[in-house]
Amino acid sequence: MLNKTLSKQSSSSVKELFLLSIPIFFSLISSNLMLFFDRYFLAGFSLEAFNAVGFASYLVLSFQVTCIRFSSISQVFIGRCLGNNVVQNIGPYTWQMIWGALLTLLVVTPIGFVASEFYFSNTGVEALGKTYFYIMLFGNFLFPLGATLASFQLGLGKTRILSIVALISNLLNIILDYYLINGIHGVIDPLGVKGAAIATLISQTVYCCILFFLFINHPLKEKYKTRDFHFRISFFQEISRTGITSALSRLVGFLFWAIAMNIAASKGPDYVMLISFGATICILNSTISESILKALTTFYSYFLGQNNWKYVWKSLRSALILLVIAFCLLSIPFVSYNYYVIKAIIGEKITNSTTLNFLQLACYWLWIHFLVEGISNSSIFLIIAMKETSYLFKASILITFLAIYLPFI
Repeated sequence: MLNKTLSKQSSSSVKELFLLSIPIFFSLISSNLMLFFDRYFLAGFSLEAFNAVGFASYLVLSFQVTCIRFSSISQVFIGRCLGNNVVQNIGPYTWQMIWGALLTLLVVTPIGFVASEFYFSNTGVEALGKTYFYIMLFGNFLFPLGATLASFQLGLGKTRILSIVALISNLLNIILDYYLINGIHGVIDPLGVKGAAIATLISQTVYCCILFFLFINHPLKEKYKTRDFHFRISFFQEISRTGITSALSRLVGFLFWAIAMNIAASKGPDYVMLISFGATICILNSTISESILKALTTFYSYFLGQNNWKYVWKSLRSALILLVIAFCLLSIPFVSYNYYVIKAIIGEKITNSTTLNFLQLACYWLWIHFLVEGISNSSIFLIIAMKETSYLFKASILITFLAIYLPFI
């Protein structure tokens, strides 16, 4: 029974999903608050730096999230191992994605250099944007590595430890952000966008180191074989075959968005500010949906390992209920008080009424986007848990293209 493994609540109930997602929520909110403060400090440093990092973030995320999607597929395999009671494969599966995360550096770096030449051209933030992007590119492997080590805990349903580790690393990031962006008089010169990137990579390194220590020293390390670090080609092929198609489906979406953002940015600085604002809002409101969906993936994987579809559908229903409740609550900041949200993020009073109206309209649509994306991802994560990622890749090409480019026609 799942309630003996993951919680004391009724299996797949709204309450169980909610309780399992709470530690994930705090883990993500600390991460997203870190990103918020990153943007906030940059906005105080200079609006040009804020716009450059906000715009560059789309390309950074294109590589970062793609690699994370690739490596975090290990959560599915760990959950299935737990459901099938083949727990001796949990450690080896995790190690394959540890090696896979390190190998992404060889693939991502050359592609990133080529992509940046096209992405930043004629945007007005090319110099600062590239500076931030290149630093983040060399440290990109840290993010799939962190996702792999987090997936080990998530696959076992042990989410509380993630919130603690994330809190430690993200508090470190916020502190480093402030001092590296603005400098310390007589000690460190202000580094601006360089400081923001360096602070992020240092804190992510700390995050990975702590989770790696917890992984290899797990109380059930002998049972789970967490120190079986050998590269197993059969395991790696099995897990990467599913992970690659899942990652490519995510990459398609981000690349389409990156091209669309480039088109919008070419229209002027106001559009760049709108993009940066939207990116910051998405960072904040994705916290709730991601925490629910990550917990949902653990349920999906466990019950699919048992071929228990009754509880798979019950898990989906519970997730949709939580998403609707969250959607109603988010109407307060995004609909009723969006002016204060805009003021908090931009950091200055918007005197142009047209710009303010556009930013308020963005709040309305981002609010609706939260619910639509949450419902969509509930199904997508089920497809991933079923390991039917080739279908997901094909569907994402058509759907993402139509959804993003139809408004430009």
